Amino acid sequence: MTKEKLVLIGAGGHCKSVIEAVEDSGLFSIVGIVGEPGQLNESVLGYKVIALDEDLPRLVKEYRHFFVTIGQIRYSTPRVKIFNILLELGCHLPVIISSKAQVSKHSKLGQGTLVMPFAFVNAGVTIGDNCIINTAAIIEHETCIGSHNHLSTGCVVNGNCIIGNNNFLGTNSTLLNNITVGNHNLIGASSVVVKNVGDHLKLFGNPATIIGTSHE
Repeated sequence: MTKEKLVLIGAGGHCKSVIEAVEDSGLFSIVGIVGEPGQLNESVLGYKVIALDEDLPRLVKEYRHFFVTIGQIRYSTPRVKIFNILLELGCHLPVIISSKAQVSKHSKLGQGTLVMPFAFVNAGVTIGDNCIINTAAIIEHETCIGSHNHLSTGCVVNGNCIIGNNNFLGTNSTLLNNITVGNHNLIGASSVVVKNVGDHLKLFGNPATIIGTSHE
């Protein structure tokens, strides 16, 4: 089977994790990476940085499939910016799922979303666009997750939760059943969310309490 060609956008640490997932999926052949000016002609795990952001209009004439490999520590703004540029240019942003992940056939994933090894996405789950479901994250039945969210390593979202857009859920954080989280929130590592969360908040602890505001 001929593999589709794929261009990655972002040449940092998260790019390495995505490369592993892409290679593992066996569906795409990575042709190169779009990076920062100081990274041009460098390599990431054997894949060359072939272009800069300003070269995207040229690249979309040569290639169809692109994937955002900029990480999301705390704020989603850089990923959202590039994602929207790619959409405006008419790119196709595939879903990348590691073969070591478990994703229910009864779930729905939006374009440009990544599911890393040993993550579980169970029946009835809906996930929006441009999300990172990181290694060993668990999303239980009938949970609805919006776009541009990062569920970090070992994060657990129990059943019937609702998560809005542009949120960061830290490593090993947990949402109990039927929790609603709004938009632009930062939930700290190992926090346990036991009640609904509004917008633009920082939470930490067990149980999670508000410790500040998020200014994204």
